Amino acid sequence: MLSIEESIKEYEAMFQGKTNEVEVVTRTIPVRPEFSAETIKELRKNIGATQATLANLVGVSTRTVEAWESNRSEPNRSAQKLLTLLMQDKSFVDKLQLI
Repeated sequence: MLSIEESIKEYEAMFQGKTNEVEVVTRTIPVRPEFSAETIKELRKNIGATQATLANLVGVSTRTVEAWESNRSEPNRSAQKLLTLLMQDKSFVDKLQLI
């Protein structure tokens, strides 16, 4: 593994055309979905849930889901993680109902 100083020198050499021995690695950073009122309504409809059911799955009150869907508030990070799982895989509906 190169030191930071060695990495910088290698980086500079690459951009000056002095070397072609640099390995370029591209990483994709996943983008978190935005949880607008429309996104939450669409998710709820896609999983066939009422506001009360979605609230139960995520562990919040029905009034909280109502607030999300009317754009009065946004899900916190914990709720966003559960909503993301529900968006990615509908089987999480069954799994979350068990806990």
